[in-house]
Amino acid sequence: MTSNESDRSLIETMRRYFVVKADVSELKARLETARREAGEDIETFYNPRTNPNHAIDILRSHVLKKEMVSLMSQAEAWAGGADVAQDFGQNSDAIQDADIVSAE
Repeated sequence: MTSNESDRSLIETMRRYFVVKADVSELKARLETARREAGEDIETFYNPRTNPNHAIDILRSHVLKKEMVSLMSQAEAWAGGADVAQDFGQNSDAIQDADIVSAE
């Protein structure tokens, strides 16, 4: 079986998708544990303006979820015949945003 650049880009896209998905799951579990321990309602706890103690993680979860949507859109485009290799660089902004938020 041979693979071309587009196929390899799709594989990398999906690898990144599942890494991000695992990060989101871990972050969600950590935030939910903290929310329950604090006894806060969802709306109050997940508002980064009213919850400075967890604001970075809340914002990071939003960035990562956007990245997941972008990655899945690329995979769907590939399934429809688009060249994922050409579109792969479009995620660089979301990846950079996620890295910036996680570094803070």
